[in-house]
Amino acid sequence: MKHAIIGQDLVVEEVSKIVNIFKTSQCEIKPHFILTGPSGSGKTHIIQNLAREFDLGFIEVNAAQLTKEGTSGNSLSKALSPLSQLGGGKPVICFVDEFDKLFISGNSNDSCAHESTTGVQNEFLKVLESNTASVFGDYGKYINISIKNVLFVFAGAFNGEEDITIDRLREIGIKTEFLGRVGLVYNVQPLKLEALYKIIDNSPLLSKYISLFEGIDEAKAKDDLKGYITKNYELNTLGARLIHTLIHQYFIKGGKLEDEEIKEMSFQRRLSFV
Repeated sequence: MKHAIIGQDLVVEEVSKIVNIFKTSQCEIKPHFILTGPSGSGKTHIIQNLAREFDLGFIEVNAAQLTKEGTSGNSLSKALSPLSQLGGGKPVICFVDEFDKLFISGNSNDSCAHESTTGVQNEFLKVLESNTASVFGDYGKYINISIKNVLFVFAGAFNGEEDITIDRLREIGIKTEFLGRVGLVYNVQPLKLEALYKIIDNSPLLSKYISLFEGIDEAKAKDDLKGYITKNYELNTLGARLIHTLIHQYFIKGGKLEDEEIKEMSFQRRLSFV
């Protein structure tokens, strides 16, 4: 596979078509879409890799941190300001993570929070309906920029629900007008054990650690990591992110994947594993 994405072949194939259409049409066709799936299933990783593969710009916005325009905090106009720095009309993917945090209908009695998140959703809708956006520029001044070259991807875990549909998104609280602009939904599934094993086998972080430490049995290290993943698969709420954590722990703790005291180490050009 050309792109370094493991375990989500069906979604990657479909989303690749969208990105290809977006770029080939010179941004005249913008099939904005929603990407759902549990934490660590690869949502951000998929989009980042496709942006790299198709030579597109990429910016990331955390919707959970957004506040309604005019209130203190990180407004959408501030979050989108990196678009003004890309320039050149290059196609750009704007990845909006934690998008589900904007929909708290039935989950909160805080009317202020509800007003703020509804306001942010309306601001996104305004952006999607326009060819320009007002963003926070230098010296605190707002500037209008073209967003004709921007494809928006809205991602979230949505409480771990699987196979989310347009109707379900409407029930959660996404406006019908919004879904009219962003009507495509793709569900990323939790990574299976085989995919996690493959990620371990192809981990650049693991390769760097092995080159740093002397006397490492690479096969044993991979087997140890896979064994831990297997034993704790049902308890894993971090998905692929757990692998990075385990690799760090494995080498810092001398090959032990337990909550023990970290041994004191002296870092040199090459390190002893014990």
